Amino acid sequence: MLNQHPEFGAPHYACLYAWLSGSFARELNDAQIAELASPSLTAWLALLEQMPALQAPVTQFNQAVAALQQRPDAQLELAADFAGLFLMTDKSAALPYASCYQPESSRFKQEQSARMKVLLAQAGMEVDGSFSEPEDHLALILELLSRLNFALTETETPRKELLALRSEVLTGSLSWLPEFNRRCIRHDGFGFYAALSTLLLALLRMDAGACVD
Repeated sequence: MLNQHPEFGAPHYACLYAWLSGSFARELNDAQIAELASPSLTAWLALLEQMPALQAPVTQFNQAVAALQQRPDAQLELAADFAGLFLMTDKSAALPYASCYQPESSRFKQEQSARMKVLLAQAGMEVDGSFSEPEDHLALILELLSRLNFALTETETPRKELLALRSEVLTGSLSWLPEFNRRCIRHDGFGFYAALSTLLLALLRMDAGACVD
């Protein structure tokens, strides 16, 4: 399938996935919260908003950011939202692990985790020791997608292999991210992470549809 947005390619996806990875990896600090209203990110969002598939998610996210700027003790409150959504039990949360959205078979979940280790290794990635999360954590999957999209900009890289690897990661992610997004919407009372996950899901769907043979 041809890229429907030729002006928006692998380097753009790579940067956005890197930003989203950091946003889901741990609680945002004051500097990261301030960056949400920075001219650089505002420009990125304005570019995304021009695309029909992303217009509504970007508008929703911008509204969440505007509300966040007015929130007393924004960093502490957002950190509490992060903990409640991503660090608690799955009864009232949206755990950011692919294995949490797979069949209950422990063997199947172990196979999923093992496959993620293989994919990370194929992309030449090693998990930072300071990030003590399993390989199927959303932040690592997004970092992998960022790495793969950056690699696609390098002409010496075997393009078919990279496209196949990216396609597998995207397909696997889209098998569980819709439910993750639904849980974020259901359990995020303030709405920042609900909006962020909605934007992420729309971006992955657009990326999956933009794969070039």
